[in-house]
Amino acid sequence: MDNVPSTRPGGVTPREVVARLYAAISRGDTATINTLIHPDADLWVPGANPLSGAYHGTTGLARFTRAAADIAPGGTHTDVIDIMAGERYVAVYGVSRAGRPGRRPLTNHTMHLVTVEENRVTAIAIFNADQRAVDEFWR
Repeated sequence: MDNVPSTRPGGVTPREVVARLYAAISRGDTATINTLIHPDADLWVPGANPLSGAYHGTTGLARFTRAAADIAPGGTHTDVIDIMAGERYVAVYGVSRAGRPGRRPLTNHTMHLVTVEENRVTAIAIFNADQRAVDEFWR
């Protein structure tokens, strides 16, 4: 399926949508983020910590972002290492980092499974390589 021309509306592939989204998140470009995430998108965060759980819609995503920033000033940042894509699903392999006073910084290898429908992200599920370390950092 590599190098198969896109038959999607506007010629945009799911990989391109997700690459644009993560670049916008990195820049803090809220306007672009809002155009790429569906208003009813779902986010699933694994683990046993205050951020774990399911978040729905743009209000849920904003709640997740605020909660992360409340615990770790500056929130988290994910450095994208690779993006692998299919017809509807995109896997983002990256390293998420966060810091908070009195704790060792978090460096977490992570995979985000992203669902793209009609050029918008409708779901993100996070999978962490070391969930125990992630839980310890956020507790």
